[in-house]
Amino acid sequence: MAGITWYQKKIGAYDQQIWEKSLEQTELKGFGSKPKKTGHIKPGLIDVDLVRGSTFSKTKPESPWTALTRKGLVRVLFFPFFFQWWIQVTSKSISALILVLYFLQVAGAVLYFEVPAACASEVVGPSCLMLLLGTVHCQIVSTESSKSPDNSPVPSRPASPVRRKRLKNNGRPTDGPALPREVKLLQPSEGSRPASDTDDMLWEELLHDPDSASTGSSESGEEEPHGHNHSLPLPNIHQFSWLQACHPSKDRVSAIIWEKGECKKADMSVLEISGIILTRVKVVEQGMGYLIFGSLVTTSLALLPYCFRLAQKLDVGNLSSVSFQELPAVAIGPPCALSYAFFIITTIERVFLSGLFFFMMCVAERTYRQRLLFAKLFSHLTSARKAKKSEIPHFRLKKVQNIKMWLSLRSFLKRRGPQRSVDVIVSSIFLLALSFSFIICAQLLHSHHTFLDSETNWELMVWCGALMVFLLRLATLGAETNRKYSNASVLLTEQINLYLKMEKKPNKKDQLNIVNNVLRLATKLLKELDTPFRLLGLTVNPLICNITRVVILSAISAAVSDLLGFNIRLWKIKP
Repeated sequence: MAGITWYQKKIGAYDQQIWEKSLEQTELKGFGSKPKKTGHIKPGLIDVDLVRGSTFSKTKPESPWTALTRKGLVRVLFFPFFFQWWIQVTSKSISALILVLYFLQVAGAVLYFEVPAACASEVVGPSCLMLLLGTVHCQIVSTESSKSPDNSPVPSRPASPVRRKRLKNNGRPTDGPALPREVKLLQPSEGSRPASDTDDMLWEELLHDPDSASTGSSESGEEEPHGHNHSLPLPNIHQFSWLQACHPSKDRVSAIIWEKGECKKADMSVLEISGIILTRVKVVEQGMGYLIFGSLVTTSLALLPYCFRLAQKLDVGNLSSVSFQELPAVAIGPPCALSYAFFIITTIERVFLSGLFFFMMCVAERTYRQRLLFAKLFSHLTSARKAKKSEIPHFRLKKVQNIKMWLSLRSFLKRRGPQRSVDVIVSSIFLLALSFSFIICAQLLHSHHTFLDSETNWELMVWCGALMVFLLRLATLGAETNRKYSNASVLLTEQINLYLKMEKKPNKKDQLNIVNNVLRLATKLLKELDTPFRLLGLTVNPLICNITRVVILSAISAAVSDLLGFNIRLWKIKP
C-alpha cells in the first residue's frame, strides 16, 4: 500500500499546474495559525441525515465481514479452546449445550465410518449448520460497542458523566420533575447490553439534562481520570445538537390524546410520542404461526433419513407384511450398538441445530413484523379516527414545527429495534437458500432421472422450501413497511386540509401558504431520499443481482428444457 501511495503521488505530480502546487503547500502548512472563535450548531435546523435516518446511528462491526467469518469458523472448529469466549457472548447453559453438541458431532463423524447404512448428509449437514450458526452469532456480537479497552466483551456499559452525577446527587433527578411514563419506558435497563454506542450515551442527555453534554467531559476528567469513560467513541456534534432540540423540555407538538373516551390536548415531544407507540407495539400479541412452521420443518428434517430408508426398502405391496418391531431394523439396518448410537446422535444434532436456526429466523420475522407495526402506527398519527382506534396521539401538519417533528419521529421509528444483527440473519437465510437452489439445479442437470433417489436431494428440497417461505414472508413485511413510511397520501391529505383552513380563515392565508410550501418540499424530499425496500445489501447490488439471476435462472432453464424437450431461456425475462 505504501508503494501504491508513493506511485500515485508521483504520477499525480506530472498533472499539477502551478495553482494546484501552491494549494498543496497551503494545505501542508495547515490552518493552525488562523484566528478562531467559539461557534455552535443551531439545533432548530435539520440535516438530510435526519430524513434518511442516519442521524440515529447503530453499531458497526469491529472488522470486515471476511475477518469475522474467519473468526467465527475458527471459534466453532476449535470450540473447546474458545469456551470462555462463548460463555461471555451467550451464557453458561447455552455454551455447555453447544459443547455437548460439538463432542456429539465429533463422535458421529467417527461412527459414520463404522455404520454401513449411514448417509454422508447426516454428518455433513449438522456440521455445516453448526459452522453457519457460529459464524452468524460471531458477526452479530462482534460490534464496536461490545468491546472494552482490553478487547474483551463487556456485558454492560460504564457509567456516563451524567449518570455518575445523578447517582452522586441521588439522595438530594427527588423533589424534581418526574419523567413522563413513556420516556421511562424508553430508558435502557442497568444490566442490559447497549443497543449501540450512540444510543447508550445519549439517553442520559435526553432524559435528564440537555445542557450536560458540554460539562460531561470536564466532570469525567475530575472524577475519573483513569476510568473507562472514553472507551466508547463520542457521537458527533450533530446528534447532540438535534437530540437536545428534541428533549422533552424543548420542541413539542400540540397533540390530541384520548383518555376514557374523552378528547384532551397535551404538548408532547418526539420521545414521548415514540414511547407511546413503542408501548402499543409491545402489547400487540405476536402470532406463533412461523414458530410452529419451524418446529414442523425441524421434525421433518429429523425424521427424513428414517422415512427415506423405509420408502426405499418398502412398497405398498409388502408394507402390511412388516411388523412394528421390524421397522427399526428396516430404517437403520441390522441391530447394532454402533448403528443405534450413530442415528441417535445425528437425530439429536438435527433437532437442536435445525431448531436453533429456525429460532433465529423466527426472531428475524418477529423483528420485521414489529417494524411494520411501527410503520402502521406512525401512519395513524395524522388520522383522528385511526389514532383513536390505535390509542396513540394525534396531530395535524398545520405548522412548520409539526412537519419537522413528524419527519423526526419518522426517522426515529425507522431506526428502532435490531438492525444490523437481523440483517446478518436475513443475509445468511438468503445465501443459504441461494446455495441450495444452485445445488438442486446442478443435481437436476446432472441426473434428473435419479434425482429423487438421493436422501441429500430430499433434504435440500425441504430446506430450500422452508427458507423460501421465510424469505417471502420477510420480503412481504419489508415491502409493506417501506410502503407505509413512503406513503405520500398523508402529506397530500394535509395539503388539502391547509386549503380548507385558508377558506375558513383568510386572514391566516400567508402563514398557511408557508406551511403548504414546506409540505410540498417534504414530499419531494421523501421521494428523493427514499429507496426501494432491500432485503439485504447483496440484493440491491446490480452486479450481484445480475449474476444471481443469470446463474440460477440459467440452471433452472437448462433443467426445465431437458425435461420438456425444448429450450427455455428464463434469464432473459426482465424483472
